[in-house]
Amino acid sequence: MKKYLLVLLLLSGYVLLNGQTQNDSLLRICLQSTGPTAKYLKDFRIQLGQTTVTDALRYKTNMSLWKNTRYRFTMCTDENSMGKLILNIWDNANNVVLSSFDKKTGNIFNYVDLICNKSGIYQIYFDFTEGQAGSGVSIVSMIQ
Repeated sequence: MKKYLLVLLLLSGYVLLNGQTQNDSLLRICLQSTGPTAKYLKDFRIQLGQTTVTDALRYKTNMSLWKNTRYRFTMCTDENSMGKLILNIWDNANNVVLSSFDKKTGNIFNYVDLICNKSGIYQIYFDFTEGQAGSGVSIVSMIQ
């Protein structure tokens, strides 16, 4: 019985570690692109399927940001993704504070910096361009 439990434990550990390898390598690559003065705060792992509704970003989370602090949001998209990871940050008054997608030029930035003017809870939205399927990582760091 102990042998079966040991084999089961080893197999489950292998499956769990193998499932995270792709995201962990993308996370490592993304961490290297945050810059030497960046202090890691949090990461978000985003994986979304394709959609036909493109008017709203699909992945939402909240984050507390502090006044007079400079934050860097770095987005890294997996090479097998159809779309590119984009970010929007909204304040409590439902105003867009920051976006990694410039609608006028069509440029998508790999990272954006925000100097927070007011402490509070901010809504952070992620999606992939044109509602396409994709997988990616976003890292929030504080710039010193």
